[in-house]
Amino acid sequence: MIGLLFLLGASLNDGLAAARAGEYEAGRRHFAAFVSERPNDAGVARATLWLARLEQDPVTARELYLRVVARHANSAYADSALFEAASVDYAFGLYKQATTKLKQLLSLYPSTPLLAETSYWLGICYTILGDNSTAAVHFQKARSRGAGSIWSSLAAKELEGIGGETTTTAAQGGYAVQVGSFTDSSRAEKLLSDYQAKGRSGEIRQAVIAGKVYYRVWLGSFATEQEASAYAESLKSQGKAAMVIKR
Repeated sequence: MIGLLFLLGASLNDGLAAARAGEYEAGRRHFAAFVSERPNDAGVARATLWLARLEQDPVTARELYLRVVARHANSAYADSALFEAASVDYAFGLYKQATTKLKQLLSLYPSTPLLAETSYWLGICYTILGDNSTAAVHFQKARSRGAGSIWSSLAAKELEGIGGETTTTAAQGGYAVQVGSFTDSSRAEKLLSDYQAKGRSGEIRQAVIAGKVYYRVWLGSFATEQEASAYAESLKSQGKAAMVIKR
């Protein structure tokens, strides 16, 4: 019996070992084989979560994270999967979608160890969306839920500066248009360079989400949301990615 159990768990254990050793392709093969060969095994939720973490395409990764939530909602990995799906939305500048997922996480998993971190990122999303009063509520929750943690400290700093800062930046050009978000900095630099060659100013902003660094390409400094939206629509009409961002 012990030998049989070892064999059943070997693929999953080998995948974890490979991933932790930095052998990501080998890890993906082990996890994919485990999910395919033992779809009803209790370890499928964990294997799918790791498949998402090792996936290079963020859209596919988000689909895998949401699969964990949909098919294994009562597993120990569903809260992490939902948080990481929200992190992908955030990296793409989809702040409303990220907010929806983070609120869902708090509703479905009120005892999750991610309470403080989730509340903090909800505060960040609402700040970006221009709702400072709701942001303050979530920052306060992050402070109380994560007392002594880094999330409590970060939330306290956000609360200190949540007052007139957004109004000031808006007056100076508080909107930008995000045209790309990459885990590879060279791709972000290439895209920004292409736009700069056409006379468009821009910058690269970094965001660390669920342990991954994303390089977001922001163009322009627009005084109003209407100006930014008009430019974004002109890019979309050319088949290009574009999303208005409130600084």
